[in-house]
Amino acid sequence: MPALTRSLRREYTLLYKSCLIRPARKAVVDRIARGLTANRARYEKVGSALGVPWYVIAVIHSMEAGGDFTRHLHNGDLLTARTVHVPAGRPATGKPPFTWEQSATDALRGLAKSKDWSIPGMLYELEAYNGWGYRNRKPPVLSPYLWSFSNHYARGKYVADGRLSPTAVSQQCGAAVLLKRLQEAGRAVVNSGPRVLQLANPHMSGPDVEEAQRLLHKNPYGSFDSGAADGDYGDLTASAVRRAKWELGYPKGAVNGTFGPQVQAILSGKKPLPAAFRKRRTARLKHAAGPEQAIRKRIVSWALWAVKNRGRIGYTRDGTVRLSALGTPGALPLATDCSGFATFCYSWARAPNPNAAGPFDARAGAYTGTMLDHCRRIPKSAAQPGDLVVWTPPSRGQHVCVVVKGGSDPMLVSHGDPSGPKQLRFSAEDRYQRRNGHGTTVWLTAF
Repeated sequence: MPALTRSLRREYTLLYKSCLIRPARKAVVDRIARGLTANRARYEKVGSALGVPWYVIAVIHSMEAGGDFTRHLHNGDLLTARTVHVPAGRPATGKPPFTWEQSATDALRGLAKSKDWSIPGMLYELEAYNGWGYRNRKPPVLSPYLWSFSNHYARGKYVADGRLSPTAVSQQCGAAVLLKRLQEAGRAVVNSGPRVLQLANPHMSGPDVEEAQRLLHKNPYGSFDSGAADGDYGDLTASAVRRAKWELGYPKGAVNGTFGPQVQAILSGKKPLPAAFRKRRTARLKHAAGPEQAIRKRIVSWALWAVKNRGRIGYTRDGTVRLSALGTPGALPLATDCSGFATFCYSWARAPNPNAAGPFDARAGAYTGTMLDHCRRIPKSAAQPGDLVVWTPPSRGQHVCVVVKGGSDPMLVSHGDPSGPKQLRFSAEDRYQRRNGHGTTVWLTAF
């Protein structure tokens, strides 16, 4: 049984605050929540004697017995006899048939020892009630007992003792999801504090997201390319948070797209940067000031070199050819595709790899999809020479160009057909891509 460590508390808190009910499941979750609320008096009667919140008992009752008061709270067995399934033989005293209150009091004696009914405390007790089988797997699996019907759970379920099916999907609403719905509907008073914002599916939205976007745009430390304050926590906002954390001096392992109370306090000026953060920030900004601009110039130089030599640069998607010149700057003749061309410009300019962390590697591939996965999203207005723009759909990208000049209508170099690399305005390439069904642009930077 794992201990409720500080790390586990943070995990539970983040999961709960970023938990979103899947739209297709909202009606079912609401129906269950209304049913639990209708029986609040019975839950409170048992809970008040044990010191357990009524809503904790309610969600356990839903999970173990489907809210049926003719069944044991331990495991859903009928009250006409002692429990048969694990835990078997409960209640150990008294004679069946049992009342629901008698059974529930017996089932909850372990929880009555807890004095921590915070969000992490409750989630810890709820997961323990079902067992630690999911968490004890390597790697751990988020338990559907808590997160089913939410953005934190897709598939994976124990279908028998000790047998986890990676494809089975729980058809039961998770306890944490019910708890959060009871809270959102004002039926359960749970002090969970401000939300921790992160990239989720569906996207998190609301006034707190809009406020975060405003802080990312204007704060004492600079603007972090968050785009419009539209209240939608999408890829652009998450990328801006990563950029902000990097420039603020967060440790490398903490540079991610999660916007929590600490980064909010720092950007708003309510909390000063810790000394270690200031030191890292100074070093990072000093390093980026000179080399980044020089690298961007080299990327542009190689892109324009390709335009001048377009007669000797062919187009191919052949995997044995398209990246063959990765380690040979200026190799001619050359044959590659759009993402291979962009990768050459970066590799030959000794720029950061736009496809993955670490060195360039032809065996790893270089595609619009890997660029979308690895690079940071930026708004069009923030695009600088050396950045990239990808057209979608499909979701993995259709075409990529290198930005060689910024502005309201940036200048690009595009290599998308056998005529070779050409220089053109964004508006011209965008019209062509839209006519062919690729009407969404994603602006990217590897810096």
